[in-house]
Amino acid sequence: MKPAAAVEQMVPIKRGDAVTHKRWAVDLAAAARLAGVEVGRLTREAREMAEHFPRWVLAVTREGQPAACRACDGLLVFDAGIRCASCGKPVREPARGSRAGWFGVMPPVGIDGLARIKDALVARPPRRHVVGHRAGLGHYMLVPLVVTYPAGYPAHPPDVFYLPEFRDIPGVPSAEYSHAFHMIGQGRMCLFAVGEWHDRMTAREVLQQRAYAHVIKFLNYANGKTDAFAIVSRS
Repeated sequence: MKPAAAVEQMVPIKRGDAVTHKRWAVDLAAAARLAGVEVGRLTREAREMAEHFPRWVLAVTREGQPAACRACDGLLVFDAGIRCASCGKPVREPARGSRAGWFGVMPPVGIDGLARIKDALVARPPRRHVVGHRAGLGHYMLVPLVVTYPAGYPAHPPDVFYLPEFRDIPGVPSAEYSHAFHMIGQGRMCLFAVGEWHDRMTAREVLQQRAYAHVIKFLNYANGKTDAFAIVSRS
């Protein structure tokens, strides 16, 4: 029997005016150790993510955000252990509270119908977010998210976070906790009612079935639709 193919990932690296691409085979054993997840389970999830979210990266996270290299501020990934994707420096001991998780951008959300906030988004997109235009879609926004595997996963669902700059979107409230827009602190989405999560679900399913809907609803909330979260998405 042939061994299973490695899960490979890639990120663009800017050096001066040039952009290169760093590629590596994901060290799933190292990621599983940091996540506290059985390596077979994490391997299955990584293969799902590679199929459905191929540009997302399995990375070190801390406090709901991507952890940064102390030497160059690059992304910390699982490449023969933990190392910086930019400068290649290995990390022997990640900072206290570090977890394994995913970092990437969600599929495009059309914003031409968001009359109150569209012009501001086009004129000044939030840092680390992308606003563009595509034929057939019109103006769109790419919203980055962070997924973190919590202690005890998969008994508990993964946590999904916005980046802090999402709060710079006009109309997005500064409050961290709210039933009105389903947030539970530190930019973390509230995605499941009691009893809705089951341990067969994966990070990929959470992103597709719950988090993407949360992004769309939150942008509509910012645009003035205060009942955008009135109907809870269900899988």
